[in-house]
Amino acid sequence: MVSVREVEASIKGSWLLFLNREEGLRWFDLSISGFWRSFFVIVLLLPLFAITSLAEKQLLLTETELASEVFETAAFWSVRLIGLGLDWIAMPLVLAVMAKPLGLEAHYPAFIAVRNWTSLFVSIPYVFTASLYLGGVLSGGLMYLTWLTFLVMILWYRFQITRMIFGASMGLTLGIVFLDFVLSIFIQTTVDRLVAM
Repeated sequence: MVSVREVEASIKGSWLLFLNREEGLRWFDLSISGFWRSFFVIVLLLPLFAITSLAEKQLLLTETELASEVFETAAFWSVRLIGLGLDWIAMPLVLAVMAKPLGLEAHYPAFIAVRNWTSLFVSIPYVFTASLYLGGVLSGGLMYLTWLTFLVMILWYRFQITRMIFGASMGLTLGIVFLDFVLSIFIQTTVDRLVAM
């Protein structure tokens, strides 16, 4: 498991990386053991994930005018949790296969460790706006608008981190970020369809 000290260090490192300061990498454990331990971050993400999912559920009920008693709650949470689990391991597995042919194997563990830890950092603005929506402060439309804005910022953030760690070309860096994004969309879309069958 991860310690409180490691969580605090990762948040500080994530913030420095957000400011495009490469010294932020020093706040992460980039060793092999740090690589494996970073996967436990998903445990910390679960409560934050629950809040954003609740906001999505409420928005879905509002937009479709479904009665809460006919809403398939079990199916909804199954889809969300399965999607989260698959998304958490998909990019590490795909990149593990591609790392050596692309000449990225030396920095692969460090990249995944930082990717996993910064996932906690980038979830914070989503949770904040979801909480405002659930509290009646924001409308559903405004929440989604802010989420789209956050997405653009996070893609840029991922690009900066990927460039710092791998030192790769612009094209390869963009390709890695794009692959991560497309995998996430593909997984959630596929899980949604399978559950709907």
